Amino acid sequence: MTHSSQSDEFYPAGGLNTVSYDLRADLDRKVFEDPIPFYSDLAQRLVGPAGDPVLELGCGTGRISAAIAEKGISVEGLDLSNAMLDQARDKYPDLTWHHGNMCDFDLGREFGLIIIPFRGLQEVTDADDQRRVLERAFAHLKPGGVVALDLIDPDLRYCLPEGDPEVVELPLFPMPDGVGQPGSHLRITAMERTNDPLTQQFKEHWRFEEIGADGATLRREDAWHHLRWVHRSEMRLMLELSGFVSITEFSDFKGNPPRYATNQIWIAKRPD
Repeated sequence: MTHSSQSDEFYPAGGLNTVSYDLRADLDRKVFEDPIPFYSDLAQRLVGPAGDPVLELGCGTGRISAAIAEKGISVEGLDLSNAMLDQARDKYPDLTWHHGNMCDFDLGREFGLIIIPFRGLQEVTDADDQRRVLERAFAHLKPGGVVALDLIDPDLRYCLPEGDPEVVELPLFPMPDGVGQPGSHLRITAMERTNDPLTQQFKEHWRFEEIGADGATLRREDAWHHLRWVHRSEMRLMLELSGFVSITEFSDFKGNPPRYATNQIWIAKRPD
C-alpha cells in the first residue's frame, strides 16, 4: 500500500521489506482483524459479477483485488510502487494493474466501488493530498457509487512529541521463496517512532535482517515508514467536502459503532 513519494524508498525493488510484505500482512491478519472478507463481501453486495468494476487504490501486491476477482467481479488496482506492482502482476497476471499516484490519477472511466484498504490513505502524509485522494476517488465513481476505506483511529497517548522509543521484534519469518541463502530466516524489528503533532505525522524506523542458519546476520536493511493519523471528525469533514453523502463509520470490520483508539471503517456514497 504505497501512495506518496516515499513508496520506492520504503518498498525498494528486491529489498527485504518489499519481498516480505505478504508475510507480514498475513501475520497482521492473524493478530488483528482480517480486512479481506470485508472488502470482498462489500464488492459482492454492492456491485456483484454483473455490476460495475471495482478499483483498489494502493493495491500493493494485489491480494484484496485477487479476492474480489475470485467472486467473478471485475476489479483493477492502482499503486505508486513499481516493486509492489511487479509482485501483483507476477501473482495475478490476469488482472489489470495501473502504476499511478492516488493523489492525481485519471483512468478515464468510472467505477461502482473504490476501496482504499490497509490504512492506505494514511500513507499520504499531507492533509491536502489526502483531500485530493478523496476528490479523485469521487471523480472516478459513477453516480451512486461507493468509496470504502479503513484507518487506524489514533490513541493520542502515543502521538505525543516524545514519540515511542520502544523496540519490538517480530517472530522470525522463513525467507520468501527464491530470496536469500538456504535455511536463512527474516528478522523484522520495529525500532523507534517519532511524532509531529502539528502535522499529525509519525515516522517509524523498521529494520530487516536476513539471519543465516548459524545465527549470523547476512544482510541488514533499515527503512523509515511515514504515516499521517486522521481524527474521526476530520475524516468525516474531508468526505463531506469532497462531495460524499450517506457517510457511515464503524470501529471494526463487523460493523460495530465508532469506538476510540480502535479502527475507522468508512463507507460513503457519491450522490445519485
